[in-house]
Amino acid sequence: MATPLSSLQVADLSGLRMFGASRELAMAIPTAAACRNLICGTVSQMGISRQRGTDTLTRGTLLTQPDPSSTWADSVTHTVDDLLFHGKAAWLVLARDGIATEANPQGLPVRARRLPIEQVERIESEVISDYQLVKGYRIGSQRIRAEDVIWFDMGGEGILTYGSRALVQAYELEGAAARMASMELPAGILKTENDVMDAQSAKELVTAFTEARKTNAIAFLQGIDFETSQWNSHDLQLVEARALAATEIARLFGVPVSMVSASPSGNAASMLYANVSSQWAAFVKQAVAPVIVALEQTFSLPTVTPRGQSVNFEVAAFLRSDPEAAVQFATQLVGAEIITPDEARSFLGVAPEGQTVRDNTPGVV
Repeated sequence: MATPLSSLQVADLSGLRMFGASRELAMAIPTAAACRNLICGTVSQMGISRQRGTDTLTRGTLLTQPDPSSTWADSVTHTVDDLLFHGKAAWLVLARDGIATEANPQGLPVRARRLPIEQVERIESEVISDYQLVKGYRIGSQRIRAEDVIWFDMGGEGILTYGSRALVQAYELEGAAARMASMELPAGILKTENDVMDAQSAKELVTAFTEARKTNAIAFLQGIDFETSQWNSHDLQLVEARALAATEIARLFGVPVSMVSASPSGNAASMLYANVSSQWAAFVKQAVAPVIVALEQTFSLPTVTPRGQSVNFEVAAFLRSDPEAAVQFATQLVGAEIITPDEARSFLGVAPEGQTVRDNTPGVV
């Protein structure tokens, strides 16, 4: 659950600047939540296939419902969430197929459950020359063998580490806007021209003037000057600063800012029908590709998938949002002899010549 903006005080924010942001803080920022949901939702909806060369094989339970108590979409969504925020994710192997090989004496995993990455400690050898550096994992007081965990790694820290400053600043701006919007600012200031009034008299004057304003559009003041406040709704909402922060958060996730309406001040291009295809392509390459590459390479390891097989996400389906543009793109590639007509058919989702079933060969990012 996202942390309410009012739950962190100024003292707490000073501590956040020192120790970094948390996932709860990040999800309390609308743009960060939108980017996370867009990336996780895209990956969980993508098709996935197991390949041996050009042959499409049965996916098996590990790629359809790894956790018997959950769905594939739920397992993948939480895994992508861990990769985005922490750069790493882990699955606990629950069952194996029992087919012993030299590399996998107990067989390959067929069931697995996602582990909360914040609770997983990776135990590595202190000897750099060891062939196998990972000696196991620890969750609380329980130690788990290295072969019983499927470890996903994007090759770097997650957004909570390298984007901590941007997240905290965006959070502070959201909190500042909420505080200023709820603050009872005066609509104007009353000043006496000569006499100095005591506190009680000043209070009575302000009360009388306020009541008079409710029923009269014109005021008569003698010996008193009234100055209107310069605050307006635009200032109270910190529009420019919040727009810049939202744009920075979208860039942090690699999401085109127009896809999450992250720049109301006009710093981003609009999402139009003419550029929706290019926007999706940029989104897949910048935001989604690093995640699915980490998933594909991990699923394709010989300790997870039989040697000679590979696991791929079907990216091409998400790049065909504009059919006319996709046809032109495929035609140009065929004309330049970059791809074959069969590869173009696969990209467009058209069955190969002489077949009625679509070839599910995945696209390449």
